[in-house]
Amino acid sequence: MKKIYYLIFLAIGVSGCSVESIDSTENLLTADAKMKLTEVQNFVVPTEICAGVESTFSFEAPVGTNLQVQQLIAGEWVQVFKISQSTSNPQNFNLLFEEAGDYSLRYKIGSGGFTETSVTVVNCNSCEESFSYTSNGEQSYTFYYTPAEDLVDATLVFTFAQSVAVSGLDSWTSNGVTKQKNMNLNACQEYSWAVTLQKNCSGGSQNSNVWTDFKVNDVSKKNENTPNLVQNCG
Repeated sequence: MKKIYYLIFLAIGVSGCSVESIDSTENLLTADAKMKLTEVQNFVVPTEICAGVESTFSFEAPVGTNLQVQQLIAGEWVQVFKISQSTSNPQNFNLLFEEAGDYSLRYKIGSGGFTETSVTVVNCNSCEESFSYTSNGEQSYTFYYTPAEDLVDATLVFTFAQSVAVSGLDSWTSNGVTKQKNMNLNACQEYSWAVTLQKNCSGGSQNSNVWTDFKVNDVSKKNENTPNLVQNCG
């Protein structure tokens, strides 16, 4: 009789342990599911965004998440990135801002609403405008110009003295004593033009001006280091 009671108690004990084990497994699965649901979700903005250069943004979110980014343009929200089901974590994408300034964005992660943010775009190629020239001998000169900002369809004008023979600017348009050309100029890029200038000494002067000015969009770039170029008539 004692053996029967002992087996009954043993069976109850084993049964109790088995039920408790199942409950523990269910708790672990539930906790794991909750952790996946609360996985970190972030919209990551680059530390520096340069004007005119593509910058890489990213979402930190589970694979398969709906991700969207919109930009406020002329008072309207315009879609600039969208993927209904992300394929990686993080999910990277590129944005390009042509000019420096502050831009308004809003993003969505999953099925929730949009979150608004702003980004600051800067000119990474910072430099000072400069103009100079060198004399190469043999009546040859090289002019150098570096703009501080991008210039679209800029009008460049060299002014020479009356009756000076100019060679080296063959693709430029002649207009009186000037040579003119329209160009797109990139910020911080140095441009150079080599020319040969033949003086006109018919006036009887000992010296003759051969170059007097250089303008960009009707603004003179002549400075204290670039006085008139003069050739001797002696």
